[in-house]
Amino acid sequence: MVYLRPARTETSVDANWLCGGVIVDHQHILTSAACIEDVKHFYVVSGTHKWYEKNTDEECIRNGAKKAVWKCVSKDYVYDADQLDNIRWMINDIAVVRVEDSFNFEKRVRGCDFIPKQIAYNNQSEEAEKPGTVGSIAGWGSVESFGDLFGRKTVNSPELLETDVVLISKRRCKMRWPERYHNIIDGNVICARDSSGESINEQCNDQELYCKELSSEDGTLRRHYDVNATSLLVHSSRHLNNTRRSTVQSGGFCENDHGGPLIVGHGPRAILIGLILACQTANITQKCYGPYLYTSVYKNRFLISCAIEKDLGATCKQMLRSSKTRISEYNWANHPDGPAKSEDNSNYLRSHMNETIHKKFAKRSRHNRQQRQLSEN
Repeated sequence: MVYLRPARTETSVDANWLCGGVIVDHQHILTSAACIEDVKHFYVVSGTHKWYEKNTDEECIRNGAKKAVWKCVSKDYVYDADQLDNIRWMINDIAVVRVEDSFNFEKRVRGCDFIPKQIAYNNQSEEAEKPGTVGSIAGWGSVESFGDLFGRKTVNSPELLETDVVLISKRRCKMRWPERYHNIIDGNVICARDSSGESINEQCNDQELYCKELSSEDGTLRRHYDVNATSLLVHSSRHLNNTRRSTVQSGGFCENDHGGPLIVGHGPRAILIGLILACQTANITQKCYGPYLYTSVYKNRFLISCAIEKDLGATCKQMLRSSKTRISEYNWANHPDGPAKSEDNSNYLRSHMNETIHKKFAKRSRHNRQQRQLSEN
């Protein structure tokens, strides 16, 4: 588990937070594309379960935060969550990010809590997305307060939190999402049920939340949210968007949990199957209502594997160079925080090569001059 933190020069975003993420390779993480689409420089922090509200000289961040130097996102992803009908940003809201140098999977960074580890991502089968499967999610999202139009500020949890979720079928998921989202849910989304700690009736009694009776599979009647109610909004991980929800509910996720992992299995058998994507909220109550949506890792497996293992051959080269992906590099060469280690190495190698070439050229010039002098003599 990692989190993304903006560089101090990023004035258009929160100074302490961007998104959650997860390590899938010695130098790569997965996160939400929406979290970083408008950020020029950011860090990836690993090895800690703590989040600090203020910019701080905390030892783990000072010693272990890595500069992001490269990202790859799908061409299908387009940020439009600031528009009224915010749909396109939910298509493949996933990004592969490369950091400046490798994570150390053998040694704890000084000041940090644990040794970072990578997790396998699902590139084998959709079986792991089967309804009824129990998964786990984690993040530093808000647990008590949430940002809104009245200026109340969101504050993350200072400790990493996790909870279990239960996956549900897409048919059941679509019953409680507006029809315009159904193609997206069918295409690349995993659904998990909402709060297990609060009954449907209690939620339906919330102000401005409308419900209707629906027949269940066994023929009995049960109450459901009226997904066509104008009071339900969809919120994203857009920075400084004060309408995003962030109230905690068992079985669901909170504001600032975006980009975090959905994992099934335990220990060495655990695999990453999704990334936290979106939920619905009620205007007045500002509570979150599900089903909760996650971007499917399996549906993006080719993008991920090609971005990480660039030597897989012509197919990957074609994908990375084609209209299917967008590649961006983060240049730290002239940044106040200094160049990235990879840029440092590149500059060193370039300088070393130039110096070597210069020496060879100078040596050859001296040799030629000596030969001319000998011939003249």
